[in-house]
Amino acid sequence: MRIKAILICIVFLFVWTITIPGVKADVENGWYITRISYDGPIIAQTDTVFYVGVVEAKVKNGEMGELESATAVTNAQVTAVFTKGQEKIEATLIHEQNGEYKGVVALPTAGEWIVKIKAVRGHSEQRQVNPTDQKYEAEFTTPFKVKDPENNWMPVYLFILVFVVAGILMLMWVRKRNP
Repeated sequence: MRIKAILICIVFLFVWTITIPGVKADVENGWYITRISYDGPIIAQTDTVFYVGVVEAKVKNGEMGELESATAVTNAQVTAVFTKGQEKIEATLIHEQNGEYKGVVALPTAGEWIVKIKAVRGHSEQRQVNPTDQKYEAEFTTPFKVKDPENNWMPVYLFILVFVVAGILMLMWVRKRNP
């Protein structure tokens, strides 16, 4: 009896997993910023190289649905706007390869910054911007931390501190021996 119940449960679970459709994300046709990455830690007052990936997504049917393909975008104008309070710094990125755009920025102060990346279709001066071009635009906003520049004098300060402490200890030792 127990074995029958276990077999029925196993068959039920097997049939249940076969009949439930897989979860699929709905995607719209258009451009997407897929990532932003940095060459290393972001340090204030230092040039930081960063990369942005841009792809064009196409769905299987219509304007929205299951993703059919994603191809690299090579003709976008990509800009980044870094803000912290009233501070604002803009950078224009250049296409490197396969939908990867490269930019360089030097942020003046440490702390929490927000970057807004925008990719739009490149337009010539003669061509009017078409309202349907919205699918050829992508935006991405994210916060990140900027570190203070390292203090290169720290080893010197430590050496001086050790030397001063050793001198004080030596003075105390000499005074103790010669009352």
